[in-house]
Amino acid sequence: MAGLLSVLRQGAQSLQAQQAYSSTVAQNLSNANTPGYARQRAELAAVVPADQLGNSFLGRGVMLQAITQSRDRFVEQQVPVALGNEARSSTQATLLQGVSALNPDAGLSDSLAAFYSQLRALAQNPGSASVREAAVSAAKRLATSFNQTASALDAARGAVDARLEGTLPELNEALAQVAKLNAQISQATGAGGRPNDLLDARARLVDRVATLTGARVVENDVGDANLVLPGGTSLVQGDKAATFSAQPDPANNGNLALWLRSPSSIAAKQLGEVPGGTLGGMLDARDGAMRTAQQRVDTLASDLAGAVNAVAQTGFTLTGTTGQKVFSVQATVAGAARTLSVDAALAANGALFPAAGVAGAPGDATIAQRLIDTEGQALSSGRSPGDELASLTASYGAATSRAMAMAEGDGAVKLNLETMRQSASGVSIDEELVNMQRSQRAYEAVARVIKTADQMLETLLGLR
Repeated sequence: MAGLLSVLRQGAQSLQAQQAYSSTVAQNLSNANTPGYARQRAELAAVVPADQLGNSFLGRGVMLQAITQSRDRFVEQQVPVALGNEARSSTQATLLQGVSALNPDAGLSDSLAAFYSQLRALAQNPGSASVREAAVSAAKRLATSFNQTASALDAARGAVDARLEGTLPELNEALAQVAKLNAQISQATGAGGRPNDLLDARARLVDRVATLTGARVVENDVGDANLVLPGGTSLVQGDKAATFSAQPDPANNGNLALWLRSPSSIAAKQLGEVPGGTLGGMLDARDGAMRTAQQRVDTLASDLAGAVNAVAQTGFTLTGTTGQKVFSVQATVAGAARTLSVDAALAANGALFPAAGVAGAPGDATIAQRLIDTEGQALSSGRSPGDELASLTASYGAATSRAMAMAEGDGAVKLNLETMRQSASGVSIDEELVNMQRSQRAYEAVARVIKTADQMLETLLGLR
């Protein structure tokens, strides 16, 4: 009788194990399309030690040993890096592509050409009031084009600031959730469990943080997923998380700088490194190609206005006066393109456009010709105005092309790693259906064993 009771106990334990196996398969099927879900496996093992009967050993059935996740640690270590790299390069490429003010077909190049074309017309007919008015109009158009180009670059950098600031609440929440999950996972693991669903939730958040910042995962001996920026700045330490904020940076035209309160500090300080991921791509675009283009446009506006004014102020107007400027430009280079304008007196009276080299000679075009010569004059860049404009346009285009090429390469790496991760951790519906049938058959077989043992026990009791 003791043997039959042992069979019943063994059967009951086996039913529980098969139920766990079936539940695990059902969980996999339910989450076949859940992003970030890693396939789970019910690990069944024979109960040990076996019972000894004479010189033989009788097995004691099956037990649920653990429910594990199917994850390739080698791939998982590479995924956050790939996510951060792809997000950084693609964000930079997208932002740089969005600036149209420096396209070769934009208005600044045409306005510069039109200005010198009108100066040539003035040199051919310096005594004509209408030609002088046309020259003033061309100067106004050129100044407006500089204004619009500078404003477009300012707006583009400002838009990056707005996007950066809008990203921080999501990032801070994700960091706080990772820290919270670290604590929950540590508690569950310490109690002897394996919280697979919590591990999946943390993995999804880690991926998101990596995408936003390029953070790397550093696991400690208790299973915490600590996060650090590529330069080593800590974002998550155990159950404590850092907090990002943004403040205007006077050293960068008031554009936003990232500040960070570290997990071990109560005070925030300006972040000393450029992060990776989406934030890094934003800063790369704003403080890289956009800022360089903005500085070069300002320098071009300041140099061009200075060169034209230096010649113009030596000439004479139709009214016989001298010292007349063409452009009004601020003393500092920074912001010159944004504030460039035609001198107020000249804008009101085209007769004041200087063209003659001597007073009282309306047909003299000496100064008009010298103004034309500034078209080929080397500025502080070592290039003529037209060549410098072409150079900065080409440089911006090259930076955009490099970012696009890098984004394409990083995207291919990311796709390959995601495919490898899916191969290791994704749910195969066909495979799980087969596992469900196997579990069902095993469950039915164990149930039949229990029924048979019960009938044998009933027969044995009937004999008494």
